[in-house]
Amino acid sequence: MTKRYCIKRLYRARHRYTHHDDSPFEDQWQLEVYLHALGLRTKHDLKSVVDIGCGSAYKLRTYFKAYERTGLELPVNVQKLKTQFPNERWLVSDFQKEPGLSADVIICSDVIEHLLDPDELTEFIKRIAYKYLVISTPDRNLLYHPWKRGYWGPPSNPAHQREWAFEEFGKYLSQHFTLVDHRVTNLYQHTQMAICTPKVA
Repeated sequence: MTKRYCIKRLYRARHRYTHHDDSPFEDQWQLEVYLHALGLRTKHDLKSVVDIGCGSAYKLRTYFKAYERTGLELPVNVQKLKTQFPNERWLVSDFQKEPGLSADVIICSDVIEHLLDPDELTEFIKRIAYKYLVISTPDRNLLYHPWKRGYWGPPSNPAHQREWAFEEFGKYLSQHFTLVDHRVTNLYQHTQMAICTPKVA
């Protein structure tokens, strides 16, 4: 049976991975997601951050200069980061392994829509000792009108497997985490963002 991840039954996901390399970008995308994470850090006096899918690491390195930080990326990108910034902590993002990580804040900005099985990401995050998770993804409600073909998939972006409508994403996250806040943070870029804490058994 095909997993739906709380997306409406008629939706058609893509099932073939296409790599998207966002290492050329700085803070053109999802800047407000990182600024929300930075606000959490300031408000709660948090000291460490893990960025899952950090891309070029520009936002991580620019806005979290004073913090203990770790960037996770795919092997080819980790090699680039280690070459550019050899004195910082870069790890290969392997959701099948035990992360062996702890962080006050986890950032996971526009990663989940690229994954064939997003449950692998959520289970990986749950094995990290963390206080807050800041996670974002495009809001399908903002990308397409319901009567347009793209609303029912597959996504127009070939690197996206699926895209959640706002209410679907909130429902999906609530299965795995305690949802503290969920909002649209960037209408122009169609971004929805959630702040979560670990779910207490």
